[in-house]
Amino acid sequence: MQDAAHTLLGTEYVGTDHVFRLNGPRVEAFSGVDQALFRLLARGDVEEYRAVVHAGRHARLHLTFDKDWGGPVSVHADGSVFALRLLPGQEVEPR
Repeated sequence: MQDAAHTLLGTEYVGTDHVFRLNGPRVEAFSGVDQALFRLLARGDVEEYRAVVHAGRHARLHLTFDKDWGGPVSVHADGSVFALRLLPGQEVEPR
């Protein structure tokens, strides 16, 4: 499902997001794939997707905090991403 888009670490990603409670505060989780890679898959260019992923597999790996997003972001070698953040106005300390 592709129903959300976010710019994380300077790259556009498309995917889906979910909101849930974690020890009380509401947290947003986003999972998706690099928008350029998604376009290749959507067009059915699987071989080109594989070539691009293989060529950039070492450059994509990141596990860091994205200040603009407001939480941790994990980018995988295949161009997929997972990001978490507290929704605005939530408590930082667990209850």
